[in-house]
Amino acid sequence: MDLDLGDLGLGDPERPLPKASRGAVIDWSPEAVKARKIAAREARSAARDAEPAAEPAAEPADEAASWVDLVRDYRPELDIEARQHAVEWAVEDWIQRGKVGVLVAGGGTGKTTLLMMLGICIALGWPFFGQRVQRGSFLLLSADDDQHDLDAVLALLCRALKLSPEDFAIVAVKLRLVSIIGLAGTRTFTTTLRGDILTTDLPELLHTATEGMTDLVGVALDTLRQFCGGSSSDEQTIKLTLDGCRAFAQRRQCFVVLSHHTGKQAYRDAITDMYCGTGSAAIADNSRFVLLLQAAEWSEINDKIERTGNEAGQPLVLRSTRGSIMVKAPEAMYLCRDGFRITRIKGRTLSSAEQVDARDRKVLQAVRSGHQSKRAVFAEVGGNKRAVFDQVDALVGRGLLVEEAGTKGGTKKLMVAAPGARLLDTPKEAGPKGGTSLSIGPMVPPLPD
Repeated sequence: MDLDLGDLGLGDPERPLPKASRGAVIDWSPEAVKARKIAAREARSAARDAEPAAEPAAEPADEAASWVDLVRDYRPELDIEARQHAVEWAVEDWIQRGKVGVLVAGGGTGKTTLLMMLGICIALGWPFFGQRVQRGSFLLLSADDDQHDLDAVLALLCRALKLSPEDFAIVAVKLRLVSIIGLAGTRTFTTTLRGDILTTDLPELLHTATEGMTDLVGVALDTLRQFCGGSSSDEQTIKLTLDGCRAFAQRRQCFVVLSHHTGKQAYRDAITDMYCGTGSAAIADNSRFVLLLQAAEWSEINDKIERTGNEAGQPLVLRSTRGSIMVKAPEAMYLCRDGFRITRIKGRTLSSAEQVDARDRKVLQAVRSGHQSKRAVFAEVGGNKRAVFDQVDALVGRGLLVEEAGTKGGTKKLMVAAPGARLLDTPKEAGPKGGTSLSIGPMVPPLPD
């Protein structure tokens, strides 16, 4: 409120007001102050008695009030002992309906191609590398590739999967690949105004855009960095982005997956936990699932799978790096990328104990054949350098390898100990035959709606 100095008698502070214009002198004695307080209290009481009773103020309908009420009024289910809750899957054992997560991979690994293949499987109700899916519609929004490239890759994928004309007609209706590069409209979940990070109307626009897709199963956003509206290292930006995705996913009861890049150092160190992506840890903390796609070597694959096929190309490993309170993270998938076609490597996945045994034998055999330093063993067996060095140390600790002092104080030489020799000379136990059908195709019925 603007004040007029003239109204306060301060228009000319150098000239005192005439006595007639001066205000009454206020008595600030204790008795006078007390009397004024009593008079004011009596006036308020009389005003309340004269007014009708007001309606009680409504509690603010915000998140704090809602969860506070739930805590105060909580009662357990009467049939809690017998109650069962079935997990609603969009992709069996991998992606739940209505959840939000990320697909993390290094550049050029094939994450966009993998998402397209997932969309084709959902459109046709085909299993995704042996995992049943919920049949329906799928949307991929790309801020990374233009429309021409998306359409071209879709055509190549459909040809590689040998889709029939009838199948392709279904895919053309159920699968939508849309590039938003250069298009008008809100394209990020956050924006910055005067230094403050604010949410946008993108969740509402996603709902409006997909209203006609009544059987929507999943939405892929490529990439997180493009859609978040800020730095993927900024915790508040990431939290608001994933909150927006979650609001849309719950409203439509579909899953949302954002593609994201792994950090260079995490890639070099073969980090496989939920914090494998570049940027803020809030990405993993606020996601319900974190899928990691990594390139591998055939030597690594042979340590994990008793192969029955003759796949060629770039081997890949797809991992789910976190479970939930309801489900355990599934075992890794071992894939092979040959051009635009990705298949699951055929064979039996070895148990954890069998994989440890295979790694032990490989290192022991390398030492027996003359590779007597850690670096020489790594050069022979390949894989992750740190993991190989740790494996050598573990074998020394278990007494399967011994270190002998080198000449003139040089590097210690590795030698196979007697227990290690017995392990090498003992034939591996044959595992169980058979396995699950792992191909993509119309062999397994889709999940029920």
